[in-house]
Amino acid sequence: MNYHGNHNKHNFPGSAGQPKKTAFPHPTRSNNHHKTPDAAALEEYKKAFMFFDANNDGYITVDELERAMNKCGVYPTKLELRVLMSQGDLDKNGVITFDEFVHLMSTQDTLPTKYTKEQLVEYFRLFDRDNDGFIERSEMVDIVRELRLGRFFPTSVIEQLFKEADVDGDGKISFQEFTTAVN
Repeated sequence: MNYHGNHNKHNFPGSAGQPKKTAFPHPTRSNNHHKTPDAAALEEYKKAFMFFDANNDGYITVDELERAMNKCGVYPTKLELRVLMSQGDLDKNGVITFDEFVHLMSTQDTLPTKYTKEQLVEYFRLFDRDNDGFIERSEMVDIVRELRLGRFFPTSVIEQLFKEADVDGDGKISFQEFTTAVN
């Protein structure tokens, strides 16, 4: 389904015409509670999709996703964008269609967009299995397998996320690099 038409880019669905902040789906929560949206929800999703689909071609690219979220005051990291695209792009063709967008929105859990230092330390320690102060690629792969998150983080996504987070290219992620990647 492609939805085209004129839309006011400044009138994103939200209260009193104000931008509505979005949250990222949480990769460790089960999204098995998908419900079919009603007509009113579908209309809101259509408006939101049109806001994200800047060139009106019926697809949301990662660049359009980032620009639209920025307009709403949400500034996701490259890692968060990759995760969101991975979760939304069900057929893995590199774009999100309207049907995929509806599915993503109707299964979304809300999360804060920033983590506290305590949360970051806790999450870092979850990945840093050998407590050496770094997350190695193998530790990341192991925790994804252990938590059965493969459907959200296929090997190619893990590799890309690791590469983007490992800013200094030393083959491991420091706490500082981890904090930058997720916050």
